[in-house]
Amino acid sequence: MLIAMVVDGEDCILPIVDGVLRIYNTETGAYKDYPNPAVGLTEGRRSAALQFAINQGATAFCTPPLTFCELSYEKARRESIAFLPLKPETTFAEFQRSWSDLAQTISDGLPAEEMAPSHSLNK
Repeated sequence: MLIAMVVDGEDCILPIVDGVLRIYNTETGAYKDYPNPAVGLTEGRRSAALQFAINQGATAFCTPPLTFCELSYEKARRESIAFLPLKPETTFAEFQRSWSDLAQTISDGLPAEEMAPSHSLNK
């Protein structure tokens, strides 16, 4: 399985709009970092990063709170993306060490309180 996540310079897994986009292969343990297409955009940031991850073959996304807004969440669901909820401040090393336990928490949905507000919906 290929899992997308966004990490900062200290390898903490972040919500989707900041940091570097990382695609992690759960079978091999290999990963590749990409420039995050959300950085520098003023609108559609989450959807841009999500679409890039999908184009790289990701079928799941690490989701600390506020990773997706309502619009990008619905897009992820339409694309059959699975969600891997994480606590804030989870590091990539912790993710790797805990992968076998975390794999049991993969879900096809997220609770509403985990969503970031979608500015486009408020226009």
